Amino acid sequence: MAKAFKFGTLFFCIVLFGCINGFAAQTDMPVIKPEFKDMDVNKDGFVSSDEMQSYQSQKFQELDKDKNSVIDSNELKTDNTKIFEPADKDKDSKITKEESTSQFSEYFKQMDKNEDNKISESEYTDYWKGIYYF
Repeated sequence: MAKAFKFGTLFFCIVLFGCINGFAAQTDMPVIKPEFKDMDVNKDGFVSSDEMQSYQSQKFQELDKDKNSVIDSNELKTDNTKIFEPADKDKDSKITKEESTSQFSEYFKQMDKNEDNKISESEYTDYWKGIYYF
């Protein structure tokens, strides 16, 4: 009886560990890489501050459906990346161009771990890993 219990417990732990590993593997960040590639306009394998701000401006304009230079809460709901949400620093449920630009500058500084004024794909992916899952 005790032997069967030990075997059952061991089997349960192995199955549980396998399930947890399988779930964790499915939440890795491969979907973020296409965004990195979109930002890397000159295709040199790095994103400069200018490239990131250009991407930010383009995405801001896409989200600003009514073209009033503000992303309101309804427009923000269409941002499935959730990358703009932290920009609303004053919590007024609107994101101005200035707030967005400031947020993306902050992102850039935090991602550029080696402070070489460019972001590699691994720096980009490492930053987002565990923060947002798309």
